[in-house]
Amino acid sequence: MCGIVSKYDLQKLALDKLAKELAGKYIQEGIIPQKYQADTFHIAIASVNDMDVIISWNFEHMVKLKTKREVVGINVFMGYREIDIYSPREVVENV
Repeated sequence: MCGIVSKYDLQKLALDKLAKELAGKYIQEGIIPQKYQADTFHIAIASVNDMDVIISWNFEHMVKLKTKREVVGINVFMGYREIDIYSPREVVENV
């Protein structure tokens, strides 16, 4: 996996004001509990930076149908595009 990461020019994405606002909306709407705010930051940072996909092993709060659908709804409502959330097994062969 390290070879894949080093092959691309990756940038670090920041938790900025827009991402914090979007993350707060996920909590406010009951998509992810406040207790798991870090998960909302992960999704919001990717969303405000116009990422296509989030890859996560977090099946409790992120990689589940309810979260996927509700995140899309909030993103569109807040003016961001839809984002897909997948487990690594859904996108990488031989995991």
